[in-house]
Amino acid sequence: MRDGWKTTLTAGARMSLPAGGWATHAGQLCDTDANVVVVEVGDEPAGLPGWVRLRGHGVDCRLDPVCPHPWCLELFVRVEALCDAATER
Repeated sequence: MRDGWKTTLTAGARMSLPAGGWATHAGQLCDTDANVVVVEVGDEPAGLPGWVRLRGHGVDCRLDPVCPHPWCLELFVRVEALCDAATER
């Protein structure tokens, strides 16, 4: 597992996650890109080796001017996709 993203990924980072590289909290693999602003990246969820939990906001969060929620999106992201997105920022 690549660990480079752990030291470069901070809250507020904008990322583009590729189609097939992330899933909803319900485990539905998604076939579109997702542009997110990171709030936090957690550990590997139980039963999903090679994935991490990411909480954040969509870059187009509609709750302007300031979203009252700590995060709007909870996604599962493949570690490899997260590594690639973190190094492309």
